[in-house]
Amino acid sequence: MDTTTFRILDTISAGLGKSFSINQLTAKIKERHGTAHYANIYKKLHELERQQILDLNKIGKSSIVRLNFQNYLLIDLLTEMEIKKKLEFLQEKTDLQMLLQEMYRYLNKMYSIKSICSVNPKKNIKLNRLELLFLLKTSKEESLTQDEITKILNGLQKLQNKHNLRIDCLLLEEYEFLNLLESDEINPLKEILSDKIAFFCPQAFWDEIRGIIDRGIEVITKERETKPAEITEVDLIYNLARFGYKEFGSRIRQGQKFCIEYIIMALLMQNDVRRIEAVPIILAKHNTNSSLLLFLAQKYRLSGRLLGLLKILEKTKPMKEIKKTIKLLEALNVEEIKADEESILQKMRLYNAA
Repeated sequence: MDTTTFRILDTISAGLGKSFSINQLTAKIKERHGTAHYANIYKKLHELERQQILDLNKIGKSSIVRLNFQNYLLIDLLTEMEIKKKLEFLQEKTDLQMLLQEMYRYLNKMYSIKSICSVNPKKNIKLNRLELLFLLKTSKEESLTQDEITKILNGLQKLQNKHNLRIDCLLLEEYEFLNLLESDEINPLKEILSDKIAFFCPQAFWDEIRGIIDRGIEVITKERETKPAEITEVDLIYNLARFGYKEFGSRIRQGQKFCIEYIIMALLMQNDVRRIEAVPIILAKHNTNSSLLLFLAQKYRLSGRLLGLLKILEKTKPMKEIKKTIKLLEALNVEEIKADEESILQKMRLYNAA
């Protein structure tokens, strides 16, 4: 794959759902890769259009560039792009190559894994950490999938300890992957897809994306990563109200929609007991994704505090996803931070959540 084609595919695939004019695409390629020449990109785009790899649709005076997922060969080109990214990233990173080799040997025993992506790899490796996205097959036997998830987490924890490298992972079954991409809420998966390398079975990853697009679902990535501690007060109050918790005296104004897992992290990061005790209330009223909750709690080192709240909720209102999250946290030997059970139960009754 020539350099210009690689840079075009890398930039467009990172911005799925966005409409790039040729000028905008050129500027974005320059931002991502350091250099970009309009004439070369213009010529290559028309070449890729003739090959039906891309669509160029005229809107006014501009041509809007999009990937043509109807072309059978597109998935293979995106796979080649991912392999090129992987080779460039791992070059001269011998320690990381050794870790990944060990990880492959261990994970080869897992039937449920379709693909694995490294998230924001350049930034994370500088921080001595790996962030991984696992795409898992949806199984009819949920207990088998949960057993494998526990084994994956335990195996990665051993590798983390051996190599002195922090590993956080998000494990999503196919239906969870679809639901998060289809959601109108800001969530980590939409942000992950804008900066990742599919280093294990990239063809399966992009085939999954094509299948979702073929269903008529528009996949829209989000470039900026959400930091829960920076969610504004307006957005926090708005989303708390959406999830069934209205603070007395607060004024609700229209805000951005965030997934419940992000809101829970924002609450746990505060030193406000009233806000922290809101977590069991919104969890009791709405379903969460156990894997997403675990991933964020581990990433922001809030697992102990979360576990303490979940155990109180489990006694009062047993729920499937809560039970799964507790099991996963316990499998990672998370040390529980105790919460004030009496105060929480009183507040849950006040909000009709008990």
